[in-house]
Amino acid sequence: MKTPLNAIEPAKILIVDDEPHNLQLVGEILRLEGMAVILSIQGDEAIEIAREQQPALILLDIMMPGVDGLTVCKIIKSDKATKSIPIIFLTAATEVIDLVSAFAAGGVDYIKKPFIREELLARVQTHISLNQVRQQLKALYQQKTDLLTTLAHDIKNPTGAIDGLATLMMEDIKEGNHDSHQLYSMLELTRQSARGMTDFVNDILNEETRHQGEIPELTEAQVNVAEIVGHLVELNAVQSNEKSIRLRYEPTFKPMVHISRRILTGMFDNIISNAVKYSRNNSEVIVHLMPSQSQANGFRFEVHDNAIVISPENRKALFKKFTKGTAVPIGKSSSHGIGLAIVKRLVDLYNGDIGVRKRVGGEGNVFYLEIPLES
Repeated sequence: MKTPLNAIEPAKILIVDDEPHNLQLVGEILRLEGMAVILSIQGDEAIEIAREQQPALILLDIMMPGVDGLTVCKIIKSDKATKSIPIIFLTAATEVIDLVSAFAAGGVDYIKKPFIREELLARVQTHISLNQVRQQLKALYQQKTDLLTTLAHDIKNPTGAIDGLATLMMEDIKEGNHDSHQLYSMLELTRQSARGMTDFVNDILNEETRHQGEIPELTEAQVNVAEIVGHLVELNAVQSNEKSIRLRYEPTFKPMVHISRRILTGMFDNIISNAVKYSRNNSEVIVHLMPSQSQANGFRFEVHDNAIVISPENRKALFKKFTKGTAVPIGKSSSHGIGLAIVKRLVDLYNGDIGVRKRVGGEGNVFYLEIPLES
């Protein structure tokens, strides 16, 4: 019984040869092994097919009228969209110089004409497998890069808060006007920030043991959403005070959810800190937590900033990685354009909604997210 290389989605093989007999012969051999084949008799046509279809492998004749195989290979390998596709040359040539030229153009292997079925299959299957491994390694590398990016970004906010709190305490002690109750409150906030970072690292590493893209497991205990928002408002108050920004939050809705504190913190903190970062000095930032407006169950989180209004064409782009708005942070803050992309990824895990609109009745924007909850 023959086993396809990919039982879910057959590997697509582009075969390029100006001889119809060769096309039919090779195509039939590969079809019988469960592979999908695309046939082309012209080099320029093959280049377009490679760009549009993204085959797993290309079998390419060297000697063709018009655009020959070596030229086709060079063009494909010079195009970012197709350069990773492996190319095996089909050749009747026996001269060493021809094979050297083929490898120099970017080919990974060659098969001599007339074809031997077993050799053809062995070489095709080998290079498809190698390409699949390369793609898996590439995906794994990207996954780990995303993990490190998330860790680096989301640890930045609490460490900044710890630094700010420590600076305030040192200044108060140095000037001799510190209040023991206020000092205790700042130390408690510092301890909570440090513990939050530890929990964050542990949670995100545990999440990596699950399959990519799956909804994270729900927590056994219910988590108080309003309490987390309140804590984050306190943390960001250090930076808002430096800019004379009034950071206002009056909890009236206190939903309890089975979502981890780490994920909720990741959703809320990036939006709150961005609002403070980009808002004008001597202004106001308002944080709201309310029942969902579009779901029977769930919650809606909004932050009303006092920053430059984001244009409609830039609003969707803000939630893509490494995309920054036209506004620049006011004060000492810096931005790498990844925070909102992280928030969107977390919101998407729960089939939620995220967006931004112009603030009604004043300058600024309203960033919002809604998370539906099971009844």
